[in-house]
Amino acid sequence: MTDLPRDFSHLTSRPEPDERLFHSSTIEEVIRETSEKISDPILRRMFWQCMPNTLDTTTYYHEDADGKPDTVVVTGDIPAMWQRDSWAQFKHYLPFVNREPKLQKVMAGLVIRQTENVLTDPYANAFVDPYVDDPPQTPHWPAGDQWHPGVWERKYELDSLAAFFSLSHSYYDKTKDIRPYDKRWIRASLKALDVVRSQQQPMNRHTLHRLHKATLSNGEHFPAVGRGELYGHGEPSRETGMSRSMFRPSDDEMELPYHIPSNAMSVVAMSGMARILKNMSEKKLAREFMSTAHEIDQGIQRHGFYNHPKYGWMYRYETDGFQSQRLMDDPNVPSLLSLPYLGYTYRETPKYLATREFILSDDNPYHVSGGRAEGLASPHTGLDKMWPIATIMQVMTSDSDHEIRECLQTLRDTTHGTFFMHESINVDNPGDYTRPWFGWANSLFAEMILDLMERKPYILNQKSHVE
Repeated sequence: MTDLPRDFSHLTSRPEPDERLFHSSTIEEVIRETSEKISDPILRRMFWQCMPNTLDTTTYYHEDADGKPDTVVVTGDIPAMWQRDSWAQFKHYLPFVNREPKLQKVMAGLVIRQTENVLTDPYANAFVDPYVDDPPQTPHWPAGDQWHPGVWERKYELDSLAAFFSLSHSYYDKTKDIRPYDKRWIRASLKALDVVRSQQQPMNRHTLHRLHKATLSNGEHFPAVGRGELYGHGEPSRETGMSRSMFRPSDDEMELPYHIPSNAMSVVAMSGMARILKNMSEKKLAREFMSTAHEIDQGIQRHGFYNHPKYGWMYRYETDGFQSQRLMDDPNVPSLLSLPYLGYTYRETPKYLATREFILSDDNPYHVSGGRAEGLASPHTGLDKMWPIATIMQVMTSDSDHEIRECLQTLRDTTHGTFFMHESINVDNPGDYTRPWFGWANSLFAEMILDLMERKPYILNQKSHVE
């Protein structure tokens, strides 16, 4: 057993070499090679810090007596592992895993750890480090409810299972390493699929008794799901083919039960799972994943769009099958803005372009601007704070050099001298920010730089983009 995860939240630079949690010579080489091509010294410094931040500060690697890897990835200044965050924190390392056995093994360990998390509780979104003696309990755990060993937080979010699917198929597609995909992984995959399919049921007075309570009750923290007999089930819904979720990727409660971005992410991820399973001769389970992905996709096509009087046909953010809808976007990924990044649609499709125009306009209630920055806000942190994650996603879904340069300017000018990304930043005062150590945002910034190096290297090679 080990001590509690270490606290790196005070850092404004990389930890000293002997304090770093995991070292990859391949990633160090990528940092050197890429940094040489970034002309702006601030962006270069940000990449130098953000690219290795997950390995430096959030990765706890273990092996059993037989050398089987197990990788716990905490989110940063919260001592817990989110299914969504941990995959997002490692995604920018995936292109390099075949260069170094050590790096491949740490990512295989992440697949194995997420497998164990699903087997522990497929409805949970975050987990404690199993190697820590007496791990802390989340302050959000409902008072009076029984503690679930191994679980940090039990807010059912469809994207948590989609992250497990996405990590699983992405690692296999890249490496063809079959070792993490054992009987326990098959069991976890089936368990996760059963949850997704069970939440395809409509929620009404006839089905309520059959539906699993997908979260725990606490009116103080979870008001929308804390109303009497409906707690843990969310709002009523009609059958659409889509799968219900109780909470958004922000960990905030859903207003309407069908979250379009999470369902879109699930379509892509479950299709990828079907490919792995087919190659493993698990053809029946592969067909079940594929058919469920098709049902969800058809649900999005039938219920996921709205003909806006100004923007035309665009994606809804949430719906219920009764034609109720929420028109907005939240900066957490999966989001509507991120649909091309997730692989669900193309940047050039008219419905996505209309949605993007809406998201980045004042018609989106969570688009905010101030004296120092503008971007997307979240109910999670309020209307005075923009999220760098959304600004990064704006870059990764844009072909406009001008737009990309403006977003880079915003990102470089709002770190408040830390050279790291934050969760949210006051649009009038960058010194007022949340989460000084947020692994997901740091990793996504590095992924964005690597993406620009592939698509538009001249933007990073020219000083003029930040002048």
